[in-house]
Amino acid sequence: MMAKHSGPPPDYVEVNERIIEFRDKHPDGSLQAEIVELREDLVIVKAYAYRTPDDTCPGTGLASEPIPGKTNFTRDSELMNAETSAWGRALIAVGAADAKRGITSANEARNRAANSQASEPVDLTELDAAIVTAQDVGVVKDWSVTRKYAEQSQGHADKAAAKVRELIDAAQAGDA
Repeated sequence: MMAKHSGPPPDYVEVNERIIEFRDKHPDGSLQAEIVELREDLVIVKAYAYRTPDDTCPGTGLASEPIPGKTNFTRDSELMNAETSAWGRALIAVGAADAKRGITSANEARNRAANSQASEPVDLTELDAAIVTAQDVGVVKDWSVTRKYAEQSQGHADKAAAKVRELIDAAQAGDA
């Protein structure tokens, strides 16, 4: 049986290699990016590949990353990953790299492959106990949003439980 391949194909051109190729072809060029949208659950970045300082038709690329990132490659670096992916697409759009070898960045391919694997179960016991205590001390909140955030990873569950404990402490300090 053949081993399953995950990630980019063997001849894949990484974004850093695309940047080198772009700089070789366009030494006066520049790469720029802007955040198109930043929400609690998503970042969208648009990148520009200017061949010259006065390039009126730069290559553009868009990329998005969910927040929090779904993999170890994206978690806590969602903006940087979106920017890199957008740059990779802008470089293809301006013809600075070989589109036949793929538009998707290697990070995107690796991240999507990791996303397709089953995620580890998240233990919400500590969070649930903290929510019950918070309700008991009078903290009124829509806990479904907190729980949805916590369900994404154990790290998020731990952060959510810590935040709820802060709310409990603040509520109890107000009673003193």
